[in-house]
Amino acid sequence: MAYTQSSRTWKRVDFGGLTSLQLENAEGWEKERRRMPLTDILEVRAGYNTDNLHRAAKHYHFQEAAPDRDKWVSALSYLLSKAKEQRAHFNEEAWIVQKFHEADTNKNGTLSFNEVWSLLKKMNLQISEKYARAYFKESEGQSTRDGVLDEKEFLNFFTRLTDRPELNHLLRMASSDGGQSLTTADLQKFLTEEQDFHNVDVKKAESILETFEQVLQDKQQEKLMGIMGIRRLLQSRWGNILKEGHEAVWQDMDQPLPHYFCNSSHNTYLAGKQMTGEATIEGYIYALKKGARLLELDLFDGEHGEPVITHKRTLIDPITLRNALECIKRYAFETSPYPVILTIENHVGLVQQRVMVLGDLLYLPHPRSAQLEFPSPNVLKKKVLLRGKKLGESNDVPDEIEGDDSPTKPTAPHANVPLDPAFSALISIPSVKLSQNIHADIKKHPKDGSPSLSENKVLSLYEGGSPIFAYTAGRFVKSYPKGLRQDSSNMKPVPSWMCGIQSVALNMQTAGEDLDLNTGLFRVNGNCGYVLKPDILLKGIGWPQNLSSFPSLYQQQSNVFSDPRSVIKPKVKLGIRVISAQYLPKAAPGKDIIDPYVSIQIFGVPRDEFKDKTKVIKDNGFNPVWEEAFEKDLHCPELAILRFCVKDWDSTTTNDFIGEFSIPVSNMRKGYSQIRLNTGFQHNPDESASLFVQILLVPL
Repeated sequence: MAYTQSSRTWKRVDFGGLTSLQLENAEGWEKERRRMPLTDILEVRAGYNTDNLHRAAKHYHFQEAAPDRDKWVSALSYLLSKAKEQRAHFNEEAWIVQKFHEADTNKNGTLSFNEVWSLLKKMNLQISEKYARAYFKESEGQSTRDGVLDEKEFLNFFTRLTDRPELNHLLRMASSDGGQSLTTADLQKFLTEEQDFHNVDVKKAESILETFEQVLQDKQQEKLMGIMGIRRLLQSRWGNILKEGHEAVWQDMDQPLPHYFCNSSHNTYLAGKQMTGEATIEGYIYALKKGARLLELDLFDGEHGEPVITHKRTLIDPITLRNALECIKRYAFETSPYPVILTIENHVGLVQQRVMVLGDLLYLPHPRSAQLEFPSPNVLKKKVLLRGKKLGESNDVPDEIEGDDSPTKPTAPHANVPLDPAFSALISIPSVKLSQNIHADIKKHPKDGSPSLSENKVLSLYEGGSPIFAYTAGRFVKSYPKGLRQDSSNMKPVPSWMCGIQSVALNMQTAGEDLDLNTGLFRVNGNCGYVLKPDILLKGIGWPQNLSSFPSLYQQQSNVFSDPRSVIKPKVKLGIRVISAQYLPKAAPGKDIIDPYVSIQIFGVPRDEFKDKTKVIKDNGFNPVWEEAFEKDLHCPELAILRFCVKDWDSTTTNDFIGEFSIPVSNMRKGYSQIRLNTGFQHNPDESASLFVQILLVPL
């Protein structure tokens, strides 16, 4: 069972042969951590699907069966699924109650002012003690003792303390009489005209009002939505920045596989840096749970007759291929039914190649696959595809780590490993090498052929006016980080996406801006791991008006495909109003109350790139208000990604990361949105931290 320990570290308790989970008596647990909140549990696994359990399973005493294990697994899994459903829509009242119980250190069901004051400091709020005491006194009700608040009184205290004037203004604006409540007709108009939702009739609006406005008037009176109702409404799907329906699979999934961007992992088996440490099956589980559909396996002969996975020319401890494949089979289709691609760098001898078996999950290529259009994600559902070298290829198809930007030289033992014909026949995405003449490659390469391009090669193609767009329109291409990135840092994915490259391999364990953009791109379409490329990368935009800007691109080019950067006329005016934030965390436990500001950045074609920021709000991560507006004309909105990043301003050191959210512009809904931020060291979704914004999208 995995659980979070802090924003930077995590700890694991494995129970396979344990008869019970006695957290109260666990060694190494701090006293206050012996009661573990359900929200801290990340995952429950049955069996031996962890590295530690694989090692421990060799000892007989650890393999003894636990009669109540299945009950534990079933019960915890059920509770986790329910908690996940609840986290999908932030329940502010439930969250406040949770904070009440966390602050109730003596567990007497009430909070003293000192307990409340300590909680407010932890929650990033800087107010005068006199001001807080006055609110506290006004909130005291019928408690059995003076000077304390019970749960209901604390809810009242907290609601008053977190009054949001910006919502009062919104309520007056949306009300037909300029008052502090919405009628059913007001709500319907607000949701359809302002929030851009469709199919909301009066009956639907009435149902929504009843859902979010818990204090209803007499049946004879007209039903109205007040300030708490609109607050709850905006924290639900009706305040989600994604367009209606885009959180599910909504795109056409019947086009050839190369028509889609594919969420891809680099060196999937690594959990840290690339030169030392150990390979781990956790890397595969983590990547698959994050939505990755392309994984990497670097295979070598093992000491005990089985292939192993490791990083060549390093001190990485290996894992067996068998354990990795069992893990992949277990988790491959847990978050998405669409195909998983295994990119194989093969250094395994002929005998050991025959161990590589995935059974019925393995997709067997059509005998004429080189001449046929690639199958679609729908056709390939629940299938695993192998990508790598196969017989018939020339020997000059390079291993990805041995590109021209690698700091190491190839070593002799496995420089040219002979391929087993039986294994070669299983490769459904064969490697090919891109030449200097891409037009010739388009004609001669098999339709299922797939080149791998280093980070530096992508940049040279992108900046040098290469007709790579025509190639990637019909063939699956993968890009990977340069070999100098031994710290597992990530390359910038945007140039690859601008070139139409489907698979941008990123280190899933390395949080940062680059992985945030990847998360943003693939959060749409149900986070299924595949996003349909826009028409501009599939069908082209015709002969560009500013031909002289990119002459080398069009010397041999037809008038079908052209560089997305060549679009001159803007298509959309994007307006961004950053209004406020709620419940921002501190940069790290124990740090001072933050001074937050919001950085707004647009990634895409050069003409659309944009970066600006709000003013700094001093000493308030609890409910800062900015009320600042920005706008930008976009030439290629279908390739633009918007990123909000909240930071803690510091005059003497680097500004600390607080939270972020990234989203493709073409998937944004106009109107008001309560954006849930990704926070912490690993940029994980935060239960409560959010940004309140308004989006305008005006066609030009």
